[in-house]
Amino acid sequence: MKYKHIAKVGVSLISFLIILSGLMYYFSQDECPRGTFPCANSTVCIAQREWCDKVPNCPYGDDENEDECFDSNGSWDFFYSYAMSSGIELTCESFQPPKKCHRGRTACQVTCVGAGLTRIPENMTSNLTSIVLTNNSLSTIGKNALVSYGRLTTLLMDDDEIAQIEPGAFENQKNLVWLTLLNNKLTELRRGHFTGLESLKMLLVEGNRIEYADLTDFENQTSVGWIGLNRNNICSSCLKLPYMPRLKELYLEMNRIDEISEDLLSGLPGLTGLSLKNNEIRTIRKNAFKNQQNLVELNLAYNAIITLSPHLFLPLEKLRKLILGFNPIENLSIDVLNPLQDLRSLDLQEIEIDNMDKNVFSMLPNLSFVYFKKFHYCTTYAPQVQVCLPRSDGVSSLSDLLGKPLLRAAVWGISCVTCLGNALVLWGRLTARDENRVLSIMIRNLAVSDMLMGFYLLTIAAKDLQYRDVYNVMANDWMSSWGCTIVGALAMISSEVSVLILSFMSVERFVLIASPLKINRPLTARNAYSSMIVIWVVGVIVALIPIIHWRSSTRFYGANGMCFPLHIDNPFLVGWEYSAFVFLGMNFFGLVVIFYVYTGMFASIWRTRHATPLAVGDSEFALRFFLIVLTDAACWVPIIVLKIVAMTKYPVPPDLHAWVVIFILPVNSAVNPLLYTFTTPKFRERLAEGWFGRIRNIVSRRQSDTQISRSSSNKNVILVLSTDHKESIGTQGIRYSTPFNDEGCKKKLDNHSF
Repeated sequence: MKYKHIAKVGVSLISFLIILSGLMYYFSQDECPRGTFPCANSTVCIAQREWCDKVPNCPYGDDENEDECFDSNGSWDFFYSYAMSSGIELTCESFQPPKKCHRGRTACQVTCVGAGLTRIPENMTSNLTSIVLTNNSLSTIGKNALVSYGRLTTLLMDDDEIAQIEPGAFENQKNLVWLTLLNNKLTELRRGHFTGLESLKMLLVEGNRIEYADLTDFENQTSVGWIGLNRNNICSSCLKLPYMPRLKELYLEMNRIDEISEDLLSGLPGLTGLSLKNNEIRTIRKNAFKNQQNLVELNLAYNAIITLSPHLFLPLEKLRKLILGFNPIENLSIDVLNPLQDLRSLDLQEIEIDNMDKNVFSMLPNLSFVYFKKFHYCTTYAPQVQVCLPRSDGVSSLSDLLGKPLLRAAVWGISCVTCLGNALVLWGRLTARDENRVLSIMIRNLAVSDMLMGFYLLTIAAKDLQYRDVYNVMANDWMSSWGCTIVGALAMISSEVSVLILSFMSVERFVLIASPLKINRPLTARNAYSSMIVIWVVGVIVALIPIIHWRSSTRFYGANGMCFPLHIDNPFLVGWEYSAFVFLGMNFFGLVVIFYVYTGMFASIWRTRHATPLAVGDSEFALRFFLIVLTDAACWVPIIVLKIVAMTKYPVPPDLHAWVVIFILPVNSAVNPLLYTFTTPKFRERLAEGWFGRIRNIVSRRQSDTQISRSSSNKNVILVLSTDHKESIGTQGIRYSTPFNDEGCKKKLDNHSF
């Protein structure tokens, strides 16, 4: 029954903490927390990752509103004019489509989806304007396969396992406007494959295995406006782009292009949209865009670009949208962006710009969308831009280091409780001469370590107060400062030293309790001091290694305003491997050791006492064991789980980082004094005999004085009344009252009470 009582207490405590945390989190929310956005005509708030994700999350679906989601800057205006061309309208006579095929929206359209065709159907009407052949097994487009359909304007042959196009296959397709060959098995595009396509406006040959692409068949052609060659294996030297004066859009994403030479795009003067996303580009020649004066949108994201020539974009005076994100660009020069006076949208995601001139974006008067790596870049570099992302780093807002009032109050409260509690532990252990010296040595060191966490939180609280309402100006200076690095290192030292000391204490107790007869010499005070020195040295080294290794950058600790490298909001920042080693390696190992050791200790004690009823002291001892393991798990398990979840690229709520740092990380530091000192019988006895005893004596003395005064007054009154009565009846008696003897009465009362 005692164990059931312990289990009930533990479950009740856990449930209370979960409910309390949930209520605090719920009631701390503003109208919409940072990183979320309000739905129209509703109180629902949608997380940033759910906004414009093609899934309606708002009650009225306004999170997928085109005006809100689409960055319309760029060359999209040209899509409809070329892609949606209707072609020639004809009247078709009645005909029987092939088996498993059917007519389209008009009589001149035939659709064969998954019909199992091995060749293009024949003997259909010659007036067909649209043929859709998808998910078939055509393998080859023969030279005469389309000879009967000279009036086609649209030909879609996607997912048809086409591996070969015979030269002249489209020779009689003078009216063809739209040709798609998506997700086939083509390995090359040679001269002669597209001869005869005099009216072609859109060509999509994406998702094939093309290694060589020669588009010379379109030389000097004025109709081609859109070419898409995404998701192939085309390299720089294997791409031949002839002179195509009217080509507007060129898409070469996810290929193997490693260089943009000066001649690659020289024959495309009318180009307005160019996407080279997800290639292997390392080099862009100085005059690579010399003939692209009409370019409106340029996408160079996800490449290997390190440097950009200062005058690379000089010819691009009409450029409105530039995407450079996710490149390892170093020292982005102001001269690179300065010529782009008409730029409306700029993407610099995952690019460090800490050394950039802070006035660079003020020279771009039309900039309305900007995408940075860190939220504080928005106010540091681009305060005049209306739409700037990201809006938060999960901890701070654009105006405050701690964005929520609850976080501000909590950081003060938790830091003060942590410092005060551990200060009392130090006082109690230093003034107790009859304590176990070895245990006291370990607990004193644990208290010092935990106090460092309190100092860390006090520093964050003070900085939040200092930067209140001006954090947007000071964010970059604070996170890149050595002050941020130092307080972050203190928190790291506190965390790791506490882990090591708790693990060491657990093992030492386990050895003494579980196997007392096997220990020839118990741990001495000298050995305890030596062990603590080693633990502190290890903790300091763990905290200093990232400072030394990334000495050219303070960003390991300065990833956000809290200066603590949990790396859960952005799991692959600088030093993410080291962060994973510390929190998924050292801390997880320490948690396993403590859980195993305390389980073993409890089992050992239970085995030795199972024949006798569990005394009240034993029940209290078991409850303390349970709470020790519970608080260790409450501190480290959430952090370990969040690290694993973040590293699997599962989206973590942006404001969760602050809650972890303020409410979870300091759990051990705040609770350790209660578990290891305040709940021990000796400490309670000292409190009872010390402070509480003095208070009790003072109260008892005052009560005694009050009782004595009342007794004295009563006796005096009785004596006076007795004298007056005797005199009034004429008998001999006492004629005056004698003074009351206080000391004698006190002694008698004291003797009576004890």
